[in-house]
Amino acid sequence: MLGAGGAGLARGLRAVRQAWLRGSRGRSVVLARAAGPPGTGDSRRWAGLGPGGRGLSLSAAAVVEAAPRPVQPYLRLMRLDKPIGTWLLYLPCTWSIGLAAEPGCFPDWYMLSLFGTGAVLMRGAGCTINDMWDRDYDKKVTRTANRPIAAGDISTFRSFVFLGGQLTLALGVLLCLNYYSVALGAASLLLVITYPLMKRVTYWPQLALGELEITVRISFNILKLYFYI
Repeated sequence: MLGAGGAGLARGLRAVRQAWLRGSRGRSVVLARAAGPPGTGDSRRWAGLGPGGRGLSLSAAAVVEAAPRPVQPYLRLMRLDKPIGTWLLYLPCTWSIGLAAEPGCFPDWYMLSLFGTGAVLMRGAGCTINDMWDRDYDKKVTRTANRPIAAGDISTFRSFVFLGGQLTLALGVLLCLNYYSVALGAASLLLVITYPLMKRVTYWPQLALGELEITVRISFNILKLYFYI
């Protein structure tokens, strides 16, 4: 009796399994027919692509590509599509702000936002000055020929006006800090201007930039100590 009941239960489970498989195949066929052949708009949406066929992405380059077309040359001039330089400028700031926080407390979000905005603006200003200095050289190099100024997307005058706007906004950020930070930040403009020129006299412009930065910081620390005493 038990054997007969077990056999009946096994047959019932097999029937349920076969019915489920048939239903799954049917649903797969229906979905495949609804999606249409490869290359249609529906299949692109199933693949996670946008209506224009471009992949949906939150990368810096994708954000610049999604910006209005008249704005894109200025964003590329700031190198917003290549944010590694901004991170290299901002991360030491976040580390310092984190060290200055009270034990057990998060870093000051106001200071993080100020220095983050300043990093974007000052890195952009440095890149703008670099492209203005090197516009004639960039045209002759394959890697840099498509930069906005070299390619003619932005005139020298407009890039100069754009540079003034970046420096004005950066000054507004700087004025939110104390007087010592204002003086140190103003002195850093020397580095922003001279760093692109170092490429013409040495193969190690980063070394020259580091030496200048150390000299400026030591000088201001000596002055601060002198006036404090």
